[in-house]
Amino acid sequence: MRLVSAVAAAITAPKQRPPSSIVLHAPLELLARAALLPRVAPSARDLARQQIAAIASRYAAEGPEITLLSPTFATPRHAQEALLAALRNGDADGCNGALEFLLKALPLWQLRAALVDVLTPQLGAAAHTPILLAALPRFVHTIPGLGGLLHAPLRSVARQADLQLTWHTQPGPEGGTDADPASILWQRLAQVPAWALASTAIAPTLLAVQNNGMATRLLAGPCQTLTVPQAQRVLLRLAALSMLQDTPQHAPYGWTHCLSLPQAVLANADASRDPQALVAIAATHVLAFRATLGTVALEVSDVIADPQISATALASHAATHPDAHLAKYTLACLDAADNDPQAAPLFLAAAAHLGRWWKTQDASHSLGMRS
Repeated sequence: MRLVSAVAAAITAPKQRPPSSIVLHAPLELLARAALLPRVAPSARDLARQQIAAIASRYAAEGPEITLLSPTFATPRHAQEALLAALRNGDADGCNGALEFLLKALPLWQLRAALVDVLTPQLGAAAHTPILLAALPRFVHTIPGLGGLLHAPLRSVARQADLQLTWHTQPGPEGGTDADPASILWQRLAQVPAWALASTAIAPTLLAVQNNGMATRLLAGPCQTLTVPQAQRVLLRLAALSMLQDTPQHAPYGWTHCLSLPQAVLANADASRDPQALVAIAATHVLAFRATLGTVALEVSDVIADPQISATALASHAATHPDAHLAKYTLACLDAADNDPQAAPLFLAAAAHLGRWWKTQDASHSLGMRS
């Protein structure tokens, strides 16, 4: 883990300018690649390590960094209150200062618990902070200074404090009487009314189904009684089917986020005081991508395990490929397969599908370079 720790230290300080996709994904890509590494074939590990090292180089090329201040607070509670206030009020510098104090004053599990319910509805940092929060427990004992990776994402969230999901906090249709909320949610998300949207960015996508009332209308009822395990089975299986059955042009980014974002939201339920809110937010992610990108009604598919698809082969391809989303999505599918063994062939097939998509793109690019 020496390499991973060194790269983590190199990408801790936020940049002075608003974050690019490279800066936004750097901590997520690092932790995804670090988690994939033990699954990679020995012959591919050197190249996988090179991809990890390259994260630091790309981050450094993104311009000058801010100086992280270390203000003093009377107690960790005062610092925590200051951090939450800074996130609400758009005070990026105040956010980083309070976080720097708390990283030295609180165990990371306690800080994660303080942040989960605040950050999950936020759409700044492309709604990616739940992925980072969900990844922290995997490495909390192996990467020194791991919490420092929160600096840049929280700064981005503070800068976009007005972007958030709120529909689930408002009074909605009477719920709680659905005999089988999982089946109802599946039916509603498998064939969602299409909603045309010019942007494919994540915040506008999620806000669209909030602002047009679709989230309240389709999700409020079943999400009131759906448990986290039920939500994981329904939402992640639907997301994997979207990769396999729906529009292939959205494979690399739309359908990857359709799985990785709700998976992370629900994975943070262990630190949440309101798991039901996480269920509603995770369902909003799947609804938003299905409504704005989907073109077909998903069909229940009993995917037969393909002996040619191995976790080692998937991990090796993703870990040695330069695309961050392929690394994140492959790890997400491997984790989903481990947590939902009955649907493991589905998740492995979805990861393999994305891998083939990238191989096609890489081959086309290679031919273009030679012609």
